[in-house]
Amino acid sequence: MDARLIYKKLFLDEDLISSALSLCSANKKRFEKYKSYLLKGKSGKLNGLDALSKLAAVLYTLPEVYRNYVKKGIPAEVFFDTFSDIAIWCHNAYVQYGVNGLVNIHWIAKHLSMKIFRIGRLQYEFSRFAVLPHAGIKNVLKCPYRMGEKCITLHIPQGEKLDTDSCLYSLKSANAFFETFFPEYEYRCYTVITWLLNPDLVKVLGSDSNIVKFGKMFTLLGYVADSDMNERRVFGYKKDRANYVADNALRKYTLDRIKKGKPLYSYNGYRDKNI
Repeated sequence: MDARLIYKKLFLDEDLISSALSLCSANKKRFEKYKSYLLKGKSGKLNGLDALSKLAAVLYTLPEVYRNYVKKGIPAEVFFDTFSDIAIWCHNAYVQYGVNGLVNIHWIAKHLSMKIFRIGRLQYEFSRFAVLPHAGIKNVLKCPYRMGEKCITLHIPQGEKLDTDSCLYSLKSANAFFETFFPEYEYRCYTVITWLLNPDLVKVLGSDSNIVKFGKMFTLLGYVADSDMNERRVFGYKKDRANYVADNALRKYTLDRIKKGKPLYSYNGYRDKNI
């Protein structure tokens, strides 16, 4: 597929694409080197680049990744769903830092090296099973999975409703995806680390909440303070705390904890792949 068509189907801004590609044209040898790093999931050499140059390196690498998908037989739909993350993180870069381009190159490098795929509503990353602090000895002993064993970690892309049926369909589709395209990767469970698993949220949002229903799909296993990330997820980037508005139950709960100096936690949970 033509590179320009790939970029267009990812709904990236035309002017931004042109500016990024002009950088590639001016120094192709340098961007060839960046491509070799990104295809391996390595982004450290790009950390010092400005946001536009980081985006340029990603765009320069994308056609090669598309060819890798084709070789593997992975449907184009999965490719474009997976790399829709570029537009999301370009938006976040502008909102958070006021720059045009891409800041979080480490995250997108995982996509380029085919370590993360979006399948329907959720993203899936090759990973290893881990336990966060405060899991409790009873929970650890009941857990049927071993530290360090292969698993698939879930991520929840921003910008869409967390519909329960969509999530369940995504999980079912993920089983088929990995069995078809990565049969050599033997794993037993899915894991997730997110504030969405907070058990207090049932009292805040009610049992019919999509967030609460999502949390109940997993068995809890530990938590860790993650206040900055959770605050951004609830109130957005670059917001002044003085201007926070408790305009719904979730924000009221979160703001109350902030005012009282209580941490906001992220929780990890697991789910057997065959459920």
